[in-house]
Amino acid sequence: MDIVLSGHAQGGQFKLLFISKLVALNQGVLPTYSAGLYEKQNTSMVVSRGLGNSNIPQRIFNRPELVVVQLN
Repeated sequence: MDIVLSGHAQGGQFKLLFISKLVALNQGVLPTYSAGLYEKQNTSMVVSRGLGNSNIPQRIFNRPELVVVQLN
C-alpha cells in the first residue's frame, strides 16, 4: 500500500456549519482535497488541516489539527 501525507489547504480556510471545505486559499471554492483521508486504488492520502493559517489569520468553523500516523 502506498501512502501520501499532505497539507497546506488549512482544511478549507472558511466553512459553513453544514458545508465543509467552503474555501481553501490557492485552491478556490469547494476544493476536492481539503482535509481528511482519501483512498483510491491501493493508495491512501491523508490531508491535514494543520495548525497555522494562510495570509488571513482567521479560521471559521475550522479547528486546527495535528495528525498522528502510525505505520505498522
